[in-house]
Amino acid sequence: MARENGLFATVNRLLPYLKRYWKKAAMVVVLGATAAIGSKANIALLKPLVNLLFPVSTERETVELSILDRFDAWLSIRLEGLDFFGWGEHASSILLLCWALIISALVFASIQYVFVRLSRMLGVWLITDLRQDLAEHVLRLDMSFHSKRRLGDLLSRMTSDVGTSLRILLLIVEEIIQEPFNILAAFFMAWIAAPQATLGMLVFVPILAWPVIKLGPKIRKRSAQSQARLGDTTQSLTQMFSGIRVVKAFRMEEREAEEFRKANQSFVKQTERMVRTQAFSLAVTNFLSHGGVGILIAVIALVNVWHPLFRDAGSMTAFFAAIAIMFNGIKRLTKALSIVYTSMGATERVFEVFDLKPALANSPSPLSFNGLEKDVAFESVAFKYGSGEPQALAELNFSVPRGSTLALVGASGAGKTTLLDLVARFYDPTSGKVLVDGKDLKEVCLSDWLDRIAVVSQSPFLFQTSLRENIRYGRPGSTDKEVEDACDAANLGDFLHTLSNGLDTEVGEGGARLSGGQAQRVTIARAILKNPDVLLLDEATSALDSESERRVQAALENLMAGRTTFAIAHRLSTIRSADRILVLADGKVIEDGTHESLVAQGGHYAHLWGLQA
Repeated sequence: MARENGLFATVNRLLPYLKRYWKKAAMVVVLGATAAIGSKANIALLKPLVNLLFPVSTERETVELSILDRFDAWLSIRLEGLDFFGWGEHASSILLLCWALIISALVFASIQYVFVRLSRMLGVWLITDLRQDLAEHVLRLDMSFHSKRRLGDLLSRMTSDVGTSLRILLLIVEEIIQEPFNILAAFFMAWIAAPQATLGMLVFVPILAWPVIKLGPKIRKRSAQSQARLGDTTQSLTQMFSGIRVVKAFRMEEREAEEFRKANQSFVKQTERMVRTQAFSLAVTNFLSHGGVGILIAVIALVNVWHPLFRDAGSMTAFFAAIAIMFNGIKRLTKALSIVYTSMGATERVFEVFDLKPALANSPSPLSFNGLEKDVAFESVAFKYGSGEPQALAELNFSVPRGSTLALVGASGAGKTTLLDLVARFYDPTSGKVLVDGKDLKEVCLSDWLDRIAVVSQSPFLFQTSLRENIRYGRPGSTDKEVEDACDAANLGDFLHTLSNGLDTEVGEGGARLSGGQAQRVTIARAILKNPDVLLLDEATSALDSESERRVQAALENLMAGRTTFAIAHRLSTIRSADRILVLADGKVIEDGTHESLVAQGGHYAHLWGLQA
C-alpha cells in the first residue's frame, strides 16, 4: 500500500523519535511557550512608558476603555508619589518602567537561551537515532536488496538525506513549536490594546499563509527529485574511487570526471527548479507581510479619522508593536514551513528505505539448531533472482553427508555461487527445499544456522582495523592464544614475524596494506577461528601464489576434516580429494562423481582437467 506523502504524514513518521524524548520535548514546549508569551508581556509596559515620554493633554474619551487602558490606570495609581534620588514622580516612573523592561527582557532571554539549546540538542539526538535505526534496518535487509542497491545512493540517503531531515526536526521542535505561541501572544496583546483594530487586521493572516499552502507540495516534489540527483552524484563518486586502479590503468580520469560533471549538472538543474519555487513562495510571503503592514496602517489611519480606534499614543504604539511582532512571527512560521517542504523530499527518501521489508524472515516458530548431525540436501531446488530473470538454478537434487566435501565446478554464471548463497540462506529457493538434517532450512532459526557456518569468498574483505580484530571478527570472544593458533593454521606465522607490530598492525582500508594472498589468508584464519560445522569456500585459494596456495590448501584440508564443506574451484588441483564433484552448466548438474570417475568419463570435467594438467 502506498503511503501518503503530505506534511502531516511526514511528521507522523518522525513523531515516534520525538516520543523517545517526550519529557525533554515537553520541556521544550513549556520553555518555548514561556519565552514567547513572557517576552510579549513587555508590550503592556510600552503604553504607560510612551504616554510618560510623550504626554498628551487629552485622551479620546469616545474610544471604549480596553484591557490595556485599565492596566495603565491601575499602574498609574501604583506609581503615584514615586521618587528616586529626588528626581520627581515623572522621571522616577520612567526609570522604573525602563528597568522593568530590561529585567523582563533578561529573564525571558535566558529562558529563550535554554529553549534553543535544548531544542537543538533534541534535534541532534533525534537525528542520531534516525541514522542508527536506518543503519540497523539496512543491515537486516537480505542479500536480494544488497545485490541490487547502488552503494552511493544508499550512502547519500544515510548521510545527506538524514542530515536534511534534521532540519525538519529542528524546525518542528524550535520554530513550529514556538512561533504559534509568539503569534497568539502578540495577537492577544494587540487585542487588549485595540480590540476593533485587531479584529479588522485578521483578514491579512490567511493571505500570508497562502503561498506556502499553495506552493508547498510542489516544493516537496522538486526537493525529492533534487535529493535523488544528489544520490546519483554520490554513486558516481563511490564508483569512481572504488575502482581507482582500473581508472588509472585505462587512463579514464577525464571520462570519469565528465560523468561526474553530468551527474552534478543534473543535480543543479533539479535543485534550481526547487529553489525557484521556494524563492517565489518566500518572495510572495515577504511582499504580503511588508505590503500588508503598509495597507493595514493606511486602512487603520483612514478609519481612525472617522471612528477613533486608540485612546492615546501609548495604545497605538502597543498595538503596532504587537502587530509587527505577529506579522514577523507569521513570516517566520511560513518560512519554516517552506523549509520543511524543501526537506520533506529527503525525509521521504529515508523512509523509502525503512519501508523495505526483508524477503527472508524467521519462521513464526523457528527450530533451534545446535550443529549438523546428518547432512545438507537439495530437494528439487530451483532459483532465479527475480521475475523476468533467467533461471539461475534448476531442479537440483543431491545431499552432502556430514563431514564430507562437495566441490562445484563450472564456467562463470553456471550457478556455483548462487548454490552457496542458498546454503548460507542469503536467499531462499524459488521452488524446492534446502534441507538440514531433514528440516527445511526456512524453518531453522536463521541466527543459529549462521553461527554454524563460515564463508571464505573469492575477494577477501578486511575491515580498517588491526589484523587481530579482523581475525577475531570470526569469534569476538576468542582469546589472543586462539587468534594466534588460527594464524598458524592459516600459515600466517612467517608473515606476522616480519611485522613490527605483529597482530596489532593496521591493515588499511579494505586491507590495502596487504597483498592479495596475505589478505586471503587473514580471512581463512577468521574462518578457522569460528570453528564452523559447514564451510563455504568460494575459490578461497584463487588469490594465492603457488607456494601460498600449497600452504593454505594444507591448512584448509586440516580444517575441512570432519566438517561439511562446499567448495567452488577453478583450479581443479585443489579439489582432487573432494568426496563428490558437481559440474554445473546453466544452473543444472551435467556431471556428478569423484575426480577419478569424472576424468574416466572423458566429459566436460575431463576436458578441463586435461587443459589444466
